[in-house]
Amino acid sequence: MKLKCKHLKKIPYIASLAFLVGCSNVPEPKSFISEADKYAYVKEYMRWYIKEQMNDNEIMGLSVALVDDQKIVWSEGFGYADKAKGIKATPQTRYRAGSITKLFTAMATMKLVEEGKMNIDKPLKKYLPGFSIKSRFGSTNGITPRTIMTHHSGLPGDWLDRMFATDPLLYTEYVNLIHNEYVAYKPNTILSYSNLAMTLLGDSIEKVSGIKYANYIYKSLLEPMRMYNADLKMALHGNNASKSYKEGKEVPEYAIGEIPAGALNISVNELSHLAMMINANGIYDGKRILKASTLQKMFTVQNKHVALDVGQEIGLGFFIDNEILGKEDTAYHHGGNTVAQNAYFIVSSHSKLAVIVMANTAGIDATEVAQKLLEKAWVAKTGNKIQKKKLVISHDSDFEGIYATVLGKVKIKKESKESYTAYTDNGTFKLYKTKNNTYKIKYKLLGLFSISNTMLEKVELNTEDIEGRHVIVASMQGNTFIGGLKVNKPTHVPEVWKSYFGHYNVLNNFELKEWQIKDVELMMEDGYPVVKTKYMSGEIGTALLKPVNDTEAIIEGIGRSMQETIYVKEGIVHSQGLRFKKVGEKKND
Repeated sequence: MKLKCKHLKKIPYIASLAFLVGCSNVPEPKSFISEADKYAYVKEYMRWYIKEQMNDNEIMGLSVALVDDQKIVWSEGFGYADKAKGIKATPQTRYRAGSITKLFTAMATMKLVEEGKMNIDKPLKKYLPGFSIKSRFGSTNGITPRTIMTHHSGLPGDWLDRMFATDPLLYTEYVNLIHNEYVAYKPNTILSYSNLAMTLLGDSIEKVSGIKYANYIYKSLLEPMRMYNADLKMALHGNNASKSYKEGKEVPEYAIGEIPAGALNISVNELSHLAMMINANGIYDGKRILKASTLQKMFTVQNKHVALDVGQEIGLGFFIDNEILGKEDTAYHHGGNTVAQNAYFIVSSHSKLAVIVMANTAGIDATEVAQKLLEKAWVAKTGNKIQKKKLVISHDSDFEGIYATVLGKVKIKKESKESYTAYTDNGTFKLYKTKNNTYKIKYKLLGLFSISNTMLEKVELNTEDIEGRHVIVASMQGNTFIGGLKVNKPTHVPEVWKSYFGHYNVLNNFELKEWQIKDVELMMEDGYPVVKTKYMSGEIGTALLKPVNDTEAIIEGIGRSMQETIYVKEGIVHSQGLRFKKVGEKKND
C-alpha cells in the first residue's frame, strides 16, 4: 500500500552499457584557454557528455543553461522537444520543473513575511483555516511554515489519490482530506520530504495573500524576474511545450493538482533568471525581488542539530551542499521529477555560477548532468582543483538483520568478514567492504552473478546507532541520508490484525499505468506482519507493519513515507489516500 518508485529491472541493461564511456572519444582539455573563452572546453566536453548520456539512456530531449553572475554564458538544447513534429529542444523549450516549484512556494512565503503577513514560526493552522491532523506526539503547533520549508514538519509525504491524473485533486482540497490521518513524526525529528506539506503551505499563501496561489507567484516572483512564459498550471501546454517520453516512446504527462509542490512549467533560460537574482542578493533587472537578509535566512542551515539527518543540510526551501565543490564553495539546489520529465537547479554562493538542466524523458539523472557541468565550470572560472573529502568510517558496520528501507523490506545475511548478501522482492544484491571501511553494492543477476552498475557503485553504505535506532546510512554524490532501519521481530501480533490478512483490491487505483496496483496482500512473512504490493509493472514492494491498536498500524522505517499510519475503517483499509477492499467482500456503494 506504499508507493514504490524504484525501477530495478533495467539494471542489467544499464550495466551492459557502462563500458561505452571508456571507449568514447572524450574531448581533450585545451593547454591554453583565454579569459574571453574560458568556458570553451567546458561546453565542448559537456556536449560530448550529454550526448553520451542521451544515447545510453534513450533521452529524447534535454536543455541546459550555465549562468555566471548576471549572464547566461551557455545555453543549448539537445534532441527533440516533439519528435513526431520534428521540433528540436532549445533553451526556450518549456518543461515541467516538478519540485523546483517548491523554491517559489518558499520564496512566496518569505515575501509574505517581508510584508508582515506571516510569521514562519507560528502554527500553520493560524494561516490555513480548517487545518487539523491527528498526532501521537501531542500538539501540532510545531507544524509551521518553517518546519514545512525544511521538510521537518512530520506531515505525511504524499496523498496518492489522483496524484497524477486526467482530473487530479486541486491543491485547496487537501486540507479537508487529512483530518483522519496522523503525522508521521514529531516536528524536527528527521528530514522527511513531503509534497503534502508544501501543498498545504501553498494553500496558506493563497489564504493569507487573498489571491490565487498561482496569481501571487506570478505577481510577486515570475513577472518581476521576467519569466513571462512560465506558468503554474496542472498540465504543460502551449508554445514551446515539450512532450514526454519513456524508452523512446511518447507517453502522457498527467496533470498534477498539487500546484504549490510541483506544477511550474518553465524553460532553462527563464529559470536562469532565478540564479541571477540570487547572485545579485535579491535583485533582478534593477528590481528588488527579495531582501538580501531574506535570502541569507533561506540559505542558512536549519537542521544542524537533527541527529537523524546524518549531515544532510537544508535551508528554507533550498538544499545545501558543501561536498559538490569541496571546501571552497557552497551550493544551493533543488531537483524536480514528474511522470516523465525531470529538472535540476543549482547555484554556488561564492563563484556565482549556476546550472539548470531540464529533460523530457524518464530515466536520465538531471542531477548528475548539472553537477558535472557545475564542477567543470567552477574549475574553469577559478583555476582551482576541487578538493573533495573521502568518506572514511572508523567503526565496523553490522548489516545483518531485517530492515525497512527505501526499497521495502530487505533481508541481509553475512557471508564473510567483508561481505553481505541483501535479498529484496526485486533482486539480490551483494554488499562488499571498501578500503575506507564503507560498503558498496553490486546487483546479482538471478541472485548468482554480480553485475557492475555505475549508479549503484556511487552509493556507499555503513551502519550507525542513532538515538536508539540501528540504521543504514547511505552516501551518494555528496548527499547522506538514512537508507534503512533495522526492525526487530514483534513478540506479539494482535489477533484482530490476523483477521485482516488476505488479498485486497484497490478501490481508487492510479491512472498512471506503471504505478497501477495489481494486488495487495496483508500477511506474515519471516515473523513480521507485512503488506505486499504487486504492481502491473511486475515489481513488488513489501512494507513492514507495526500494529498500534485494533485498527491502526504504523509503516516501519525512517524517512519519507515511513512511520505513516494505515488504518481500517468500516472494512476499508486506508493508506496515503488510497483505499483497499478485501477480496471476496461485497463493495459498499
